Amino acid sequence: MDMIELKLSLALCISDEKLSAVFEAVPFPEGTAGEIRIVKKAEEIPQKGVFTLLVTDSKELVKDYGCAVRAVCLGREDVPAACDVWRPDEDSALLKKRCGRMLCAMADELAHKFYRDTLMTTIDTVPDMLWFKRADGIHTMVNEAFTGIVHKDREDIVGKDHFYIWDAPRPADGNDFACAESEAVAISSGKMYVCDEPVKTRDGMKQLTTYKTPLYDPFGEVYGTVGVGHDVTNFSNLGIELSILVENLPFPMLILTTEWEVVRMNSAFMAVIGSANVKDFDYLQWKRDLPVPIGKRVEDKTRHVVSREFQLNVHGEEKIFVISELEIRDFFDNITGYFCTMQDVTYQRSYERRILMSANTDMLTGMYNRRYFYGYITRSVGSSFHLLYLDLDNFKEINDGYGHSTGDEVLVKTAEMITEHFPDSTAARLGGDEFAVIVTEEDAENVQTKCEHLKKAIKREFAHFGCDTGLSVGIAYTDGTLQDMEKLIMQSDARMYEEKKVHHEV
Repeated sequence: MDMIELKLSLALCISDEKLSAVFEAVPFPEGTAGEIRIVKKAEEIPQKGVFTLLVTDSKELVKDYGCAVRAVCLGREDVPAACDVWRPDEDSALLKKRCGRMLCAMADELAHKFYRDTLMTTIDTVPDMLWFKRADGIHTMVNEAFTGIVHKDREDIVGKDHFYIWDAPRPADGNDFACAESEAVAISSGKMYVCDEPVKTRDGMKQLTTYKTPLYDPFGEVYGTVGVGHDVTNFSNLGIELSILVENLPFPMLILTTEWEVVRMNSAFMAVIGSANVKDFDYLQWKRDLPVPIGKRVEDKTRHVVSREFQLNVHGEEKIFVISELEIRDFFDNITGYFCTMQDVTYQRSYERRILMSANTDMLTGMYNRRYFYGYITRSVGSSFHLLYLDLDNFKEINDGYGHSTGDEVLVKTAEMITEHFPDSTAARLGGDEFAVIVTEEDAENVQTKCEHLKKAIKREFAHFGCDTGLSVGIAYTDGTLQDMEKLIMQSDARMYEEKKVHHEV
């Protein structure tokens, strides 16, 4: 189906009415809109918006009308060269046929012009380079994008080969670099051939992805190729394919220029920043103002990527993201932009914390466990602190007399009271009814006072059991010079047992 309806007009100025009736019966070609007009003078011949065939035997109307009118003179020979001359006494069917054929030729001429103009408008609309070549490599048609890249006018390109157009030296062996080879593949295979080709331009080296397709004449022979050159030197030139890729990635991401201006941003990133206004989004300013760094900056020089963990409030919910910024390098290893991704690791970090807590926490009391305590005290070498070693007195009587469930309640309550009296210290349950507290406070007298208050509180809390349950505490101190933490533990443990003897426990 044609895109438009071609408009034709048949203008008749014939003195013989019978002969005029012959032409009035001429059918218009299919796909055209035609009308027949009887005219008396030149001013009545339509010359705007319609292609007219004038058939006349009037000497006054016989002249060269230009491109809008084709003229046929009946029985006159002193006419302009542009006019056809037909014999009026010829068979009417033959005259009618001739007129119909001429109208068809005019319709074909109109269609040719329309489709050529459509083709030129279309190829100039294409943002990529587009060209037509003969089989011998001579360019026959190019678009505006092509002229812009080679910095030559269209008239200077048509009829020229690759070397002239690209200002490239002609090799002695006659090879046309990768261009001739890729076109030969397209012609020999009879189908589109896609390849990557580096091309030297006045603006420097460019990397093109080229699409070359053979062109066939009416006899089925290849007479040339049509090619499209898609500039992929700069990552941001990948166009629609890149947009589809970016949008379908399951994590927030954006592509930035070397000046950190946004080229592409997917909806996942827009959801994080709470805006779809990509044009005015300042990535560097946003990164300075909102995400809070919570991890160290990690740089991988091999992969040209920098990563760091950030905490960010997204629609009222605190989330943790790993923001990675990858350098985008072109075919010639020049930085052409940055590929930024945000990986939501909130769940992973929460899971890690739960695992770490489970590994370092006493399940009964919620205090740190023995494993964490020994690790912590080992890492505290060089620091000054008091070490408290605590043990419940007569706990066995509660366990035996009231059951292990009640014993567990006593341990939980003891842990709570230790934490209440030493809220800023590191406390751990070492096992059974043994506890330890690392107090960073320097005032030994104040530490001793707190211990006495704790022991009295424990005594009161468990007095109703009637087992004289109390707390024995051994205190040891290091000013940071002690390197063997095991000695400090043994010292506090020994002092705790000395206090137990006073309580007649052992």
